[in-house]
This record gives sequence, structure tokens and C-alpha cells, in this order.
Amino acid sequence: MRPWLCVGILVLLAGCSSKLETGYQPQLIGASAAQRRAYYATPFTPEAEAPKADKESELANRRPRPGY
Repeated sequence: MRPWLCVGILVLLAGCSSKLETGYQPQLIGASAAQRRAYYATPFTPEAEAPKADKESELANRRPRPGY
């Protein structure tokens, strides 16, 4: 039982590596935490949502209203 346990641990450890398989090394951008958040938050700002809201209101104005 003990040899199988050692073999299992060796197999698990052999598969672990901190490098990517392709050899790609990510480049640090040197940005602060606030700047990194800004990269992903841009699509959700009020300025980015305004065109979507305008389009929705325009479509709502085009719909026929019963009774008018």
C-alpha cells in the first residue's frame, strides 16, 4: 500500500508546475489596483449605458399603444 501511495504523490507532484505549457510569460502592466479595476469597469459606466437606454426609450416610443 505504501509504494502505491508514494507513486500517487509523485504523479500528482509531477503534473504541478508554475509555468504555462506554451512557455508564455505574462507581462506585468505595472498598474495600480484602481487602474486594473478601471480596465474592466469601462463597459458598465453610466456613459456606456446611455446609448442602450436611449435605444430602449426610442423603441418604447415606436410601439403602438392600444387605445390611442
